[in-house]
Amino acid sequence: MKILNNKIFTSPSDLNNFVSCKYLIKNEIKFLNKEIQRNQESIDKKLWKEFGLKHENKHFKLLKEEYKNVISIKQDLKEEERFKQTVKAIKEGFDLIYHAYFIDDNFRGEADFLIKNDTKSNIGNFSYEVYDTKVSRKPRPRHIYQITAYSSMLSKIQGILPEAMYLIDGSDIIHKYKTKEFLDFYLFTKNNFEIYLKNISKENIYPEKNSNCAVCDYTEVCENIWERDNYINQVAKINKSQIEKLKKVGITTVKQLAEANIDKLKVKINKQALKDRISQAQLQEEKRETGQSKYIILDSDKGKGFYKLPEPDDGDLFFDIEGFPQEDGRGFEYLHGIYFKNKNDYEFKFFWAKDFKKKYEKENFVELIEFLKNHFKKYPKAHLYHYNSYEKRSLRQLASLYSSDFPEGSNFVDTLLRAEKFVDLFLIINQCARTSEKDMSLKSIEGVLYNFQRKGDVKKAEDSVKLYDYWLTSKNEDTKKDIIEYNKEDCVSTYQLREFLIKNKPDTIEWYSITPEDEKKSYDKKPWEEAEVELLEALDKKEIAKNPLTQTIRNLVGFHRREQKPEWWEMFDRMEKTHDELEEDAECIGQCILQSPKPEKVDKSFIFTYQFNDQDYKLKKDSSVYDAHMNTSIGKIEEIIEQSPNKNIVKIKLSEKKYNSMGEMPSVVSLSRRGAPNIAVLEQALNRFVEDYINKKGSNYKSIIDLLNRGNPDLKDIKSGDPLINESENITSESVKIIKQMKNTCLSIQGPPGTGKTYNSAKIIIELMKDGKKVGVSSNSHEAIKNLLFEIERQAKAESFKFKGIKKSSNTNLFEGEFIIDVIKDKLIDIKDFSLFAGTAWFFSNMRMDQTLDYLFIDEAGQVSLANTISMATSAKNLVLIGDQMQLSQPIRGTHEGYAKLSALDYILENRDTIPPEQGIFLRETRRLNKQICKYISDSFYDSRLIPHKITESRSVNLGLKNIEDEGIFFIPTDHFGNSQRSDEEAEIVHNYYSKIIKKDFEDENGKGKIDIENIMVVAPFNVQTNNIKQKLLKKHSEDTRIGTIDLFQGQEAKVVFISMTSSDAENLPRHKDFFFNRNRLNVAISRAQNVAIILFNPNLLLASANSIHEMRLMNNFCKLLMFEVKK
Repeated sequence: MKILNNKIFTSPSDLNNFVSCKYLIKNEIKFLNKEIQRNQESIDKKLWKEFGLKHENKHFKLLKEEYKNVISIKQDLKEEERFKQTVKAIKEGFDLIYHAYFIDDNFRGEADFLIKNDTKSNIGNFSYEVYDTKVSRKPRPRHIYQITAYSSMLSKIQGILPEAMYLIDGSDIIHKYKTKEFLDFYLFTKNNFEIYLKNISKENIYPEKNSNCAVCDYTEVCENIWERDNYINQVAKINKSQIEKLKKVGITTVKQLAEANIDKLKVKINKQALKDRISQAQLQEEKRETGQSKYIILDSDKGKGFYKLPEPDDGDLFFDIEGFPQEDGRGFEYLHGIYFKNKNDYEFKFFWAKDFKKKYEKENFVELIEFLKNHFKKYPKAHLYHYNSYEKRSLRQLASLYSSDFPEGSNFVDTLLRAEKFVDLFLIINQCARTSEKDMSLKSIEGVLYNFQRKGDVKKAEDSVKLYDYWLTSKNEDTKKDIIEYNKEDCVSTYQLREFLIKNKPDTIEWYSITPEDEKKSYDKKPWEEAEVELLEALDKKEIAKNPLTQTIRNLVGFHRREQKPEWWEMFDRMEKTHDELEEDAECIGQCILQSPKPEKVDKSFIFTYQFNDQDYKLKKDSSVYDAHMNTSIGKIEEIIEQSPNKNIVKIKLSEKKYNSMGEMPSVVSLSRRGAPNIAVLEQALNRFVEDYINKKGSNYKSIIDLLNRGNPDLKDIKSGDPLINESENITSESVKIIKQMKNTCLSIQGPPGTGKTYNSAKIIIELMKDGKKVGVSSNSHEAIKNLLFEIERQAKAESFKFKGIKKSSNTNLFEGEFIIDVIKDKLIDIKDFSLFAGTAWFFSNMRMDQTLDYLFIDEAGQVSLANTISMATSAKNLVLIGDQMQLSQPIRGTHEGYAKLSALDYILENRDTIPPEQGIFLRETRRLNKQICKYISDSFYDSRLIPHKITESRSVNLGLKNIEDEGIFFIPTDHFGNSQRSDEEAEIVHNYYSKIIKKDFEDENGKGKIDIENIMVVAPFNVQTNNIKQKLLKKHSEDTRIGTIDLFQGQEAKVVFISMTSSDAENLPRHKDFFFNRNRLNVAISRAQNVAIILFNPNLLLASANSIHEMRLMNNFCKLLMFEVKK
């Protein structure tokens, strides 16, 4: 940014700053006007710039060797002249243009390289694409903003948008990006930036903390403002939502909060949390007035705080990790440090990644585990102390990630977890002490609690990351020493904190320990661990190792255990959390208050009523629930009654016998779901296939081998590479014909919204049964299985075709069909007696089903993991995958390497949106979406292959709304502040429109009618908002209104769909952006609508700093919706 003659000139870098923090732009202008000072530029930043220039020059020399016709635009010319020469060079068609300079009014920037290609444009039979060099090893969102800006400005010169743009990173790897996947997000941001600059003198904004503060050049400026104002964000542990709620009742300073009367304060914050924040504010206010730091020791609740401190041992280890953030959310762990006692002295040991490559991270991990194994063998009573959850989480992830190559590491980390060797001092100190500092980071509390003084130059984790990035290029030994010294100081400080806790632990509290029996069990080798090691060793045999499939199969070994681990880890982590914290966990219903100790009696069962606050949760009616802190079963959810604000009811039903064994129900309880299911059957089936692959090259399971090869299906009368069907013919008849030609192979049917996936699948299955084939039907849930079974029975009855089938069920998911009977008990089934078999993965993975079926159909295959698909596929000769990977996807929890983390359909399609005609069947006609909605869905998600069926032309609605027409997609921008999971503003808009369109006319293929609650669907990302909207609608409308989260409505449709996105901005999102802006969820939400889709969201949601390039792509999809904005 620069200011000339009172005019502000900006660049893509300023756009990055604007997205990160609006106040940063104000600070930048103040700096240019010499009103404030920046933080001093660090030495590493200056050196970084030098390395950037060297990296750029190196690639210019390399490119000059490749391209003959080269021009370099001189950088010492005036900006207008540089732009003029750039335009001239583009029109003259140079092969390579170095330092191309662009001007778009007051927005300017320099691209490193423009390289010519053969794509025609307005300037001739050629055009250009942008290449930019970055010395960083990891491309970041800010780099994408830059090359998108250059590509956009380039398009104005050559008349077409470059199809691709490129980044050359510090490892000399060239990254290619599709320009259109970022353009809308860039243009939206740039437009808002320009509006902001025009009105900047009128913009009355206040600096707020955000994720950019850690790397901002003006941290001191904002810190001074907050300290001057004694702003409430200075209170330790306070979150943004609490700040906004307190500000609404007039509390904006630490002092006001410290003096607040909790009994008179009417604010929607949990009472215990509010009490803690007030106590914290009082401590900090006392320090502000006296200048003296202070701490207080709190009484530890049973099982928390001091109760979790183990007895000291000479072998205790103090551990810290430095991680480099990555695109997938996992850190690249470049440094492990351990401080420990060696004989009489303490020493520090470190493990350093020699480069930014997985092999060095793995090498470090292997060495670390070998050290730990030897150490714990010598000191069996020792513990591994760390501060906060990162170290424990990272070791768990590393163990899973490298389990295929180093199973001993995974098994040993599991042993440490089972033996409870990890001790998180952050949890303990937070539960037993409070300080006068602004946060509970190690750096903040160490001077107050135990007077630890740091001497190293590196002060923050962010600085360590930047220095490691710098070291990767420079290999500067002093830089490496600085990073290691920082890590060492963290380890030593963790040791000093442990000593402080020992000193202050009340004598009345026993040291924490597990029983000798549990400790012995934790070291016992598990049978599945031994089985995995044997399989992985066998896969290392020379002949097998050469096969390209072997690495994928290696990565699948142990999948089910890895996938379950996060569930078990979270279950144990929840036992350490407070009721307040569990309110923020969507897997729980936190802090439920018993309304009466006297139950309601129903038959031989008791029902107890609990009240809980508004929160996002996944538990529902009939869910078996556990006490999250005790991990004990306490019954089943009988009913949930949502009564916002904060008066929701959950009724728990349990048997008389269960109640008598408990003695009494807890007065306060946080509910969680039952633990992970037994996966032995799935694991055994997968191992059965792997063994066959090792011994017989998978010959007994050819359909699985064909699946893994991702080739074209093996068909009797179709040559490999030819289209499978004639799309001009009847799609159902063509599909039946092709499926009957399968020769022990795998085939996929992709069914976008409304294309008749269920109808076609049922028809195919019936035709196969008529031919005497035995067919299996499975999916990711009983509901999805039952949906297909209903259609099979419906068509069979219509055709007067009788058959015998079974469904493996439980009492809560019975099918109760005419031809298909439910089998509840696990008893032997005579295969000869039935034609159709239905059940979940557990049923088909059972050894007794091995290779008994002719065909297995897996519905919703985009939600079934590749490993589960293989386990089930052991039951059949032919495998048919049905689904759509562009709708709700398989939620993978574990850390897996390579393709093991994908669903079966994602694996087959390899990042493509649609199945190629030679590889599978694409159902291209939607009977749901009208022309306008179909065009958006087709272009955005299905390579423009999806078309509306003629039947959609017969459907219409007459809504009679002023600004919203009777067909298409409409975006209503909303204006609100501080909303996270609930927006009264959006709920009111939905209520108003809903009330206006009810009883309005519609016409479809069945005739004319009036719109009722069955014809309208309301979708929101969070349960709290769906409950909020439902309560508003209940004032006028029936209890049966169709309102819920998107997961509830996959496969359903309505004439009109409302989508309320709820949150005010990205800072208020209760979950990560990847969930909120998820491309698949957006597809499902909009594609429920036959006639009209109305989406409400605050545009400020899109004025957010993306944490990853993937997030940028997701937000770009939402920016496309801005074209549908309702005219006021």
